[in-house]
Formats: sequence, structure tokens, C-alpha cells
Amino acid sequence: MRRETAIVLVLIGIVLVPLWGVAIASGGNSFENIPLNTSAPGAIAPTGTFLPTPTEVSVYTAGILSWVALFGLVGFLLLQVRYAENVGRRIEPVIPEEGARLPGVPPFIRTAHRRIIAYFPADASLRAVWLTALFTFLSVIFAVLFAGEALGVSRNQFLGLYGALLAFSLSETVLLFYTHFMPTIEVAEDRDH
Repeated sequence: MRRETAIVLVLIGIVLVPLWGVAIASGGNSFENIPLNTSAPGAIAPTGTFLPTPTEVSVYTAGILSWVALFGLVGFLLLQVRYAENVGRRIEPVIPEEGARLPGVPPFIRTAHRRIIAYFPADASLRAVWLTALFTFLSVIFAVLFAGEALGVSRNQFLGLYGALLAFSLSETVLLFYTHFMPTIEVAEDRDH
């Protein structure tokens, strides 16, 4: 980790940790419980759970959880970008000569002021095909589970889990396709000051 990144993270922590402490200590809940009629056949059960969780979360605690989830998401995206860069540049680059044509590179990439300095061909290995197929299959499974839950009992915890797993498997499918089946092109442009 670079020194500047560490300094920014420490400054964010210095600001947010006291705010979060005050929010947790002073947070109360102003919501009223609304009873559900579960005696009707085919009724929904949004409070049905498979994990024990608190039934009430204050507004302040919900805000803190949103911040923590946001930081987790940013960290996850950073790992995804690093994976794509490391795997996408694993193959030895092709350094094109002036005017040489590269397969699959559109002609508008090269102009009078722009040139290709490195071309990393797509990996397209059998391992990549299996990984992409696996995450595509998981996307279909979680989409079916999510739709079945949404059209059925509509339990919030299950909807959240299936929705999160669906989003994760879709993002991994796109990441794997981008990383393994698309070439990486480094371009340099002439700039005037």
C-alpha cells in the first residue's frame, strides 16, 4: 500500500470512528411495528429468516452499516481491478511495429496522434472457459432462486442473499470474460501543452 493511500485511510478513520461511536451510543428507533396477517393462505412472510439477526436496527446503525458495506464494496472492486490487470497482462506483450496490423484491433485506435505501445492478446484458455461457464450457471441458478422467492413467500433475508449472490456471480462472469477473452491494449497519445 502506498503511503498516500494509508494517510487518506487514517484521516477517514479519524473522522468516521468518533461519528460512528456517537451514532451507536445515541441511536434510538422511532419506527412502530406493523403486524402481518399470516393466517391467510399463501401469505407472504418477509420476516422469515435462516440466520438470527436483530429485529430492529436504528437509523443511525443502518447508516453505519451502509458505510461499512460501501467500504467493503470499494475494496472488492479494487481486488477485481487488480485481478483483471494481473491476469490480462500475464501473457508476453506484442510490441507492434509502425503500421503493422494487429488482429482484432479496430482501425480507429490508431490515428496520427495515437499509437499502440503494447498489445496483450486474449488468454482464452480452457480454465477461463470453465470459470466463465461456472459463474454463468450460478447466475442462472441465483436468478431462478431470487424470482421464486420474490413471487412466493418474499422473505427479506432470502431475497437479500439471492440478490447479492446473483449480482456477485454476474459481476464475476463479466470480469472473467473481460479478463480472459478480450485483448488488453496500451495506447499512447501525443499531447500539446
